[in-house]
Amino acid sequence: MPSKERPLLAEFLTGPRAAVQGVAPPAMIYAAAGTRRSAALAGLGSQSEEYVIWSRRQMLEACALIFDHGVRHIFTILASPGQFSEVGRYRARLVDWILWGLSSPEAAADFARRGWRVRLLTDPSIPQLDELQQKLAAPESATSAASDYKTLWFLVVPDVDAPWRWALDAIHRSRARTQAEAIRALYGEDVPPISLFLGFGKPVIAPDLVPPLLGRAVNCYWSQRPGYQLSETEFRQVLYDYAFLRATWQADKSGRGEEALATRSAWEAGPVLGLGMRLGPFWYPQPFALPADIELDDNLNGQPTV
Repeated sequence: MPSKERPLLAEFLTGPRAAVQGVAPPAMIYAAAGTRRSAALAGLGSQSEEYVIWSRRQMLEACALIFDHGVRHIFTILASPGQFSEVGRYRARLVDWILWGLSSPEAAADFARRGWRVRLLTDPSIPQLDELQQKLAAPESATSAASDYKTLWFLVVPDVDAPWRWALDAIHRSRARTQAEAIRALYGEDVPPISLFLGFGKPVIAPDLVPPLLGRAVNCYWSQRPGYQLSETEFRQVLYDYAFLRATWQADKSGRGEEALATRSAWEAGPVLGLGMRLGPFWYPQPFALPADIELDDNLNGQPTV
């Protein structure tokens, strides 16, 4: 039977949100992508204004779900270097769409109604967004700490060197000597380190996906549903794995290695995570299954039995 510290998966998936909030990380990266693919599947033109409105609405609902489960800081990537290298209408409208999504009257009303702080991390090479970045960085009341807020951090990364420029400029400007001092200089406040990454598609980590200075031991997950498609069950499954299954380190490893003998076939024929195949122009992960002599017992939270 699972210990009190690790509930049954079924209980975790259906229990009250308050029980889940206690194991959620204070800060995470929600790197949803494939929004044009998601729009196409929904019957929307991926170059249209309707696509932008629809995608933004989905983003707000997904972030609300994450906040409601206990996360206090969400970092999400609005535009990456690859998008700035594109040609065509999408690239021509990219900055205008970002400005509308963050600073239009509709956006301001949405953020205020939800009680969220909004911050932007971008580059001086994009003057319109740099001006918005300064505006959004205005301090709150001195009586409120940053931890009192749900904060949505948007990243717009025009090139692969931009995150390095941001970090080095903050360190040089503040003469920071510690990670905490550098974080305070770059973000304007104390931001907790990021320990959870939820992305889409290929299992790739790049400098434009991880906010500068905040990555430590980051547990990574990649959904294969494009766009801001996130259900409560999916997110709770991620949190369950993050909180209860990945923490396997123990100080006393006496006899630990020998326990692999009970599941020998799984280790001797183990798959390579990250191998994939092509689905049209897209990458998709190769499926794999456990060896036939190993079964999963749901009552043991996915622990194998021989």
